Amino acid sequence: MLIKQLVILRILMSRITRYGLLSFFLFFASDLQAQSFLFPGASATFESGLSQTNTRGAAALASNPANALLTKRIEAYADMTIVNFSYSYQMPGYAPAKIALTVPPVNFGAAFKPKSNIALGFFFTPRPGMDVLKIKNVPFDMDSTVLPVDLEQKGSTFLTALGAGLKINKRTAVGLSLLENAEDSQIIVRQQGTTSDEDALVGMRYRGVSTQILLGVRHVPNSSTIIGGSIKTPSTRSYKGTEIIQGDKDNSIRKKSYSPAVLAAGAERKFGAPAAFGEMRYEAWSQGKDKNSSGLPGATAKSALNDTIILIVGGRLKLPGGHSGSASIGIYPHNVGLGSNTEDNSSPGAISGVGFGEFDALDRTMFSASYRFSRKKLDITGGFNFISGTRSVPDDYPGRGKYTLSVFSLGAGGSYFF
Repeated sequence: MLIKQLVILRILMSRITRYGLLSFFLFFASDLQAQSFLFPGASATFESGLSQTNTRGAAALASNPANALLTKRIEAYADMTIVNFSYSYQMPGYAPAKIALTVPPVNFGAAFKPKSNIALGFFFTPRPGMDVLKIKNVPFDMDSTVLPVDLEQKGSTFLTALGAGLKINKRTAVGLSLLENAEDSQIIVRQQGTTSDEDALVGMRYRGVSTQILLGVRHVPNSSTIIGGSIKTPSTRSYKGTEIIQGDKDNSIRKKSYSPAVLAAGAERKFGAPAAFGEMRYEAWSQGKDKNSSGLPGATAKSALNDTIILIVGGRLKLPGGHSGSASIGIYPHNVGLGSNTEDNSSPGAISGVGFGEFDALDRTMFSASYRFSRKKLDITGGFNFISGTRSVPDDYPGRGKYTLSVFSLGAGGSYFF
């Protein structure tokens, strides 16, 4: 027992003074609430994240506000999706750490079109904290010593979009939105198999708010072609909170996370009843390499974030009676490199790489199918998507092992027009 306690103490003291025990886990708390596999609105959710040419009304304010003009005088919007989520991390020689849960995320919104050339609205995505998420047997690797720990996490995020669309001529519209993302999270790290709060290794509670500006444009050069694009500004979310490390008093901490600038462009071309669509998004993650930190003393100041290009392609078929269907695929590459290897990871200039619970760090493929039914007073979109992801980290890097992700979503959303 004494030897075991000494090993734990060595890991705690060494990791804290050099680059922070919680830095291995902290990004997990916020990433689980992030939009890695949750999209704003049914149209984007069931068309593989497509957002520039297919969104409309209130839901468009979170992706391309120029499309907010595609609504009636007054619109009430809501959607609900059942998401079945499975994530696993397998370090060689240790039991896999797994997360498996089913959640029902929802979105709400409303739009008002006082004139034919202007639309105003809001879109709200609540992710309230419910039950505490418990994750067992997460291997914490420090030098050549591995300590399996148990995690308890609870958090909530709220995304709000306020904006407007303006039609500047017969074929072109522009839009502007203000996006606010608020987060409140807490996490406890325990020695494997223990439950007492007094014996918890570390714990943290923190809150943060960030804002981004989204500009959008929609152009219809002819009756068969739609072109859309948007640009979103980057933001750094600064958190304030309290952390407790076993044997220490409470300490105020500052944590940071980064949301990248995003440049998106898409087009849709009709060929009679069928149509083809595509979209490309450039996410400038690398600008946040030094803006993504746990905030703890001695924690790594930089992460190996890299820019990504997301590609989405698919087709749509319009049927008589207001019916239509689509099928699509999205390719989402990883947004973080391997960072410093194990030998260099204790140096002052160490760079963090892939970590547990960082879903955007995996290479993901998304398949989707949707159905839409439109009437004068009602517009409904339903469908499903499947996301699979994987990433392998070599043995000579922290976080070594294999990460896998599987997500299946099924749901529907709709607008009612007054």
